[in-house]
Amino acid sequence: MNGMQKPSKTLQSKRILICGKGGSGKSTVIALLAAALAAKAYQVVVLDGDASNPEGLIRLVFGLGVEGEPKPLVEFFGGVAAVTCPVDDPSPLRRVGDSRAVPEHRIDLFKEIPPEYYIQKQGITLLQTGKIETYGQGCDGPLEKVVRDFLIQGEAVNLIDMKAGIEHFGRRIPDRMDIILGVLDCTLESISLAKRMDRFCRQAGISDYWLILNKVESPEVEAMLKNRLNDLGQRVIASIPYEQELVRAGLSGQPLGACKALQELGPMLERLERLISERKNPAMKSASSF
Repeated sequence: MNGMQKPSKTLQSKRILICGKGGSGKSTVIALLAAALAAKAYQVVVLDGDASNPEGLIRLVFGLGVEGEPKPLVEFFGGVAAVTCPVDDPSPLRRVGDSRAVPEHRIDLFKEIPPEYYIQKQGITLLQTGKIETYGQGCDGPLEKVVRDFLIQGEAVNLIDMKAGIEHFGRRIPDRMDIILGVLDCTLESISLAKRMDRFCRQAGISDYWLILNKVESPEVEAMLKNRLNDLGQRVIASIPYEQELVRAGLSGQPLGACKALQELGPMLERLERLISERKNPAMKSASSF
């Protein structure tokens, strides 16, 4: 870690679930978050749990297409025929031939998981649960159980991408998450979804639910979004500007590089670290608006 900032302990080992409507930019935000965390000397594990998006995170983080995808993680646990849907069978995920549940006996990632299941680059490790590959493949519930229960040993921050919408709340996937981040684009649909996610988080007793505004074209648009959010506006911890560089990266297939949006994530992580610290120690709470 020569010349690198000494990492805060606050987000180490945290499981952070990123949610949002289709097109809100969840995968882009995750790629930016992974880069920003790595720049702060965190170890980062990204779990791609979006069964529908064929090459979102692997392209944004590594500049690779489907040909570079790691082996689906669900196969390590016996495949979709062995892993059950969390709605039909809420029992925890188990290793093949092991009676111990993964949440009680966490995975030692680099000792247990063969290297064909992940790819790495500069402190970032990417795994994916699996994708919908064939017509009539069936429910993606087994993939979501892997997302819910793939708890690993160590201090890496876990960033977890899910398919668009809120179905995973209905399947209680957030039960084993530490932080929920909702990504909102500049639409009323995003605002409506954020309010619904907030209600679900309160029902589940999840207090660390925060919002990231994305593709914001101006301060006026940001103010409109926060006004529409009403009291939820206090949960906004970042506003990422609309940026042509991100559009060009999306069309060229290149990984995200240095950009203005990435600069916004440094202060956001500091706010998130402070918020989590204040949860642990209320005496540390400052006179912030959060």
